[in-house]
Amino acid sequence: MRKTLFLLFTVIVLFPALLPGGCGTTTSLVSRRALPDRDWPKQRVMVMPAADLTGMPLDELLDTVSAGVTKALRNAGFFNVYHQNKATKSASFKPGAPIDPELIREARETGINAIIFETLNPIETNPVKTGIWPFRRKARRFTVSMNVDIVDVNRGTILFSKEVADNITLSDEEAREEKEKSTNIQTERRVLMECLPDIIREAAMGAIPSLSRQVWTGRIVSADKQRIIINAGGDAGLRPGIVLEVFGEGESITSLKGQTYQLPGPKVGEIKIVMIKPRRSSAEPLNGTDFKSGQIIRVKE
Repeated sequence: MRKTLFLLFTVIVLFPALLPGGCGTTTSLVSRRALPDRDWPKQRVMVMPAADLTGMPLDELLDTVSAGVTKALRNAGFFNVYHQNKATKSASFKPGAPIDPELIREARETGINAIIFETLNPIETNPVKTGIWPFRRKARRFTVSMNVDIVDVNRGTILFSKEVADNITLSDEEAREEKEKSTNIQTERRVLMECLPDIIREAAMGAIPSLSRQVWTGRIVSADKQRIIINAGGDAGLRPGIVLEVFGEGESITSLKGQTYQLPGPKVGEIKIVMIKPRRSSAEPLNGTDFKSGQIIRVKE
């Protein structure tokens, strides 16, 4: 428990150094009971490049979003975190829309357990009033929001889906002065830069317990009668002698929103790890014979 609290403290203290400033105070979403007592096997988490719906030229500022989430998850110490290069692969998440099957296939082959998508929404501007009566004054509120969605690769389910937001309020005088010295896009960009640190921090602190609560799963890469290769190794904390349960793939169902989910299949047997490599392991059958590539595995309790 002391280790867990130390890691959580590290996340909260070190992460704000990623970007200066901020425009509000966010509440930590991580509680003691939300974090795991056992920090293995470690999930492999892929953080995708952030998708941009703001309509502004964000350039390197957009890269800050996924880099910030990646850094926070790495500081937590519970996961093996990989930052997907935008030039290599870019994909967005839309609720109800099918996830890129090629992305899921590649993730399963490389042993990724979860994929994190971040989407920056258009900045909202609304007239408001500030102060107390009779001294209330007209103002404008700029709201920056981002959707964070986490997909479980092996189960094909949505682990976490949340919109995080922050805002800045400018009086009419401040808004006019801002408009005189810059364009609307420049003002919104400044607002975005000030709000991003808190938004990224809240997104990461919401993702950490959601990922930590999930039971680790892997997959069989290849199998014959004597040897079975799985897509996890020393990087996940596995070691020789560990027994894994093996499950077949169940039926797929489609939700009302059009999202497809993979139901767990029946248990087909157990295997024991005999040799470890950094990202692969060899195992031998203990019971059962119908072992195939693609079957899901988990540590036997």
